[in-house]
Amino acid sequence: MENKTTTGRRDFLKSLTAGGLAGGWAMSFAALPAHARVLGANDRIEAGMIGVGGRGTHLLQMVLKRPDAAVVGISDAYEKRQRAAGALAREARLYGNFRELLDRPGLDAVFIATPDHWHAPMSLAALAKGLDVYCEKPMTLTVEEAKEVHRAVQASKSVFQVGVQSTSWSKWWKVKAALEKGMLGKIVCCQSAYNRNEPGGTWNYKIDPKAGPEGRGEDHIDWEEWLGSAPRIPFSAERFFRFRKYWDYSGGIATDLHYHNVAPFHLAIRNDFPSRVAGMGGIWAHKDGREVPDTFLTAADYPGEYSMIIPSTMANRRGSLPLIRGEEATLVMGDDWEGEERDRIEIIPEEPFQDSFRKKWGQDRVLIDKTANEGDQLHVDNFFECVRSRKRPNCDAELAYKVMVTIGLSVRSYREGKMFYWDAAREAAVDSKPA
Repeated sequence: MENKTTTGRRDFLKSLTAGGLAGGWAMSFAALPAHARVLGANDRIEAGMIGVGGRGTHLLQMVLKRPDAAVVGISDAYEKRQRAAGALAREARLYGNFRELLDRPGLDAVFIATPDHWHAPMSLAALAKGLDVYCEKPMTLTVEEAKEVHRAVQASKSVFQVGVQSTSWSKWWKVKAALEKGMLGKIVCCQSAYNRNEPGGTWNYKIDPKAGPEGRGEDHIDWEEWLGSAPRIPFSAERFFRFRKYWDYSGGIATDLHYHNVAPFHLAIRNDFPSRVAGMGGIWAHKDGREVPDTFLTAADYPGEYSMIIPSTMANRRGSLPLIRGEEATLVMGDDWEGEERDRIEIIPEEPFQDSFRKKWGQDRVLIDKTANEGDQLHVDNFFECVRSRKRPNCDAELAYKVMVTIGLSVRSYREGKMFYWDAAREAAVDSKPA
């Protein structure tokens, strides 16, 4: 679907990759520097925070818990949020422009927790400086941007972590181990869901009536900076505070929530590009002017000959247990997020395979304990450990890119009303099955 937004974002990314963006903070990927500095065992990791709303502030608090790290810079387009974060990280300098933060001498890493449409430009800018990056999910807003970021990470050899906390939980690594042992036989399908039901509609966050471009002091919002590559429109408090409802800045359920479902399946089963993807749904309940659907379904087939389905709604919280279905057995989990949490995984044989399952594994069914939600800190810690070791983090650029293909194509499928295939050789979406 060609429109002004898509074309504008493509031009914006071209300006980054060509090194022609005003301010000089982008460069050709072919000339990306190596990681900015080699850290010694006793060196403190100096980090910057870009975007310190609700999620960004939570990340800030986790970084501050680490004795080997310091938050030295903070940037946000909203002065009130920036000042509040500065009160938590008193050593940090406040920057009105994130480009100035990236230019700070001695900076090792940045955390990006902005609206989705800024993830790619900010990640590319940080990678161009040789910095390590922790970027909140989704990796980017579009598939094309994810491809560019993945290439930049490969060229720079920077550590790049996407904020899917569950990929650092022992639960999903235990699932991965069970599947590698062949406990399910041939995997044929996996399914999950992410449901909510909030009065007034999900993402209708509180609006500060004093805030805006004309606001003084802590009420000031740099609206032009916040828009970035998005279409230029007059200030809208609705769009600023509730950005997840609008296509220019977010992919709605798919980018905010389904990324959390798809990423651990990629980690545990097999990290492939999808072979074909479809997205369905609609605005069935929350007719409040939002553009993104309140009910959405992501469906994908994979070259490993299995399918994935993730139905979600923001108008009914009743959950469904995540499953991985094999020909010989089914792996049943508790929900990672807002459904039924269970501190165990069950592997239950299919009836025709009960005897062979018992002979092979010595039990009628296998229980895997201690698999509850383990919080967010593990994922932030994994990032810092990799900043020191230069190892690949748990949700690295390759995994995140392939997940983004599924997520991004599901959004595109919904918006354009057609299914897409993925040509892995060309790394491109196509309308018909590749030869």
